[in-house]
Amino acid sequence: MDTRIEFRASLPKRALGWFVCLGAAFALIAMMYAIATHPEAQTPPELLSGALIGLFLIGFMVAGIAIQHVYWSIEGDAIISHRLFKNKRYPLSELAGFGHTIVIVAVFPLAHVDLYNPDMKQIARLPISIKDWPKAEARLAEDLRYVVNDGSPALPRYRFADTPKI
Repeated sequence: MDTRIEFRASLPKRALGWFVCLGAAFALIAMMYAIATHPEAQTPPELLSGALIGLFLIGFMVAGIAIQHVYWSIEGDAIISHRLFKNKRYPLSELAGFGHTIVIVAVFPLAHVDLYNPDMKQIARLPISIKDWPKAEARLAEDLRYVVNDGSPALPRYRFADTPKI
């Protein structure tokens, strides 16, 4: 199957990215305005700390943009995770299973697809919108087995869905 199928993060996760980016931008602008309007009140250590805080806020802005850009696709015999600065390729032949994780953040569900190697170690967590999950599940089920967690988030016990509980 050589068709390309793309999956993006859900709307709440993209909104979170915008919130992080714009919040950091507004904080950076406010800090620059405060320094520019009262330059006589600033000592060199305060200016240095302002510069370091500014770099930290720029990092948050880049993280917000990165949340907007991230998506993944199934292309032929590989899953490709597209990120802001680089892409990561996961050949389907090296994967053993996949699972589904939903994290609730302030009443907004954020869904992810987890990829596992043959040793049942999680090697990737890819964002997906809840409405795209059935299409992704159907496509991944063609090549991989479904993994369930019989434990908890703190102490996971992974197994394939078609193996009996022990």
